Amino acid sequence: MSTARLPDRTASPQYTASNRISERHRHKRTDEWGNYHAFGDQGRLHIGFIPEYCELVEPVGLWHIEARPHRDAPALWRAAMSDCTPPEIIAALTTTLAADVETGGDRPPYLRYSGPPDTVWSPLTEAGWQHSISEFDARALAPDMLAEATHTPPRPGPAFDQAREEAWQVEVRTIDEGEALWWAEFHNDTPAHLIAAFTTALVSPQPLWRAEHTLPPQVRRLINGA
Repeated sequence: MSTARLPDRTASPQYTASNRISERHRHKRTDEWGNYHAFGDQGRLHIGFIPEYCELVEPVGLWHIEARPHRDAPALWRAAMSDCTPPEIIAALTTTLAADVETGGDRPPYLRYSGPPDTVWSPLTEAGWQHSISEFDARALAPDMLAEATHTPPRPGPAFDQAREEAWQVEVRTIDEGEALWWAEFHNDTPAHLIAAFTTALVSPQPLWRAEHTLPPQVRRLINGA
């Protein structure tokens, strides 16, 4: 039987490096449904890898991040990322969170206002994304038209819990029509510097290596050597 190794590929920019995390690469599981949870900063931060049903979080996305002012308080903001989101981009966000925790204090940076939306757009526009603003939202579209970021600010009205809306959304697609290859969303109260860490990694030209068998079929033709 052949044991030849499938070739590795490189992907750039990093949002094209979508890959699936195989069962053997999932870390220890800590709840009855088979999900992984990490709690930090005295329980104020929760990061979850949720491949299965879980009562602790909304059933959206594979990755979940929540922040609260104290352990028993409702979440101040939440973020979610889907399956196939490049883990290096998620790591850019969690690394910034870890740095925030190191600052200490009752109100670490991840619980404070950290700047206007321009903080988030700057890495995208500097990478050549086309930024546009309408009456209802603001958008940035990648030069290859495969990725888009959207900000839809909460609007006044009693129908929604305004502080909990997923105001920021990122979607990455292939040339084919259909569902997004991967997506991420951030609630409106997510500090801008955290979303900026995500968008900075999103457009990084640093190539990422991928084993071919981990790539969704529709991605292989988009990357170097495919």
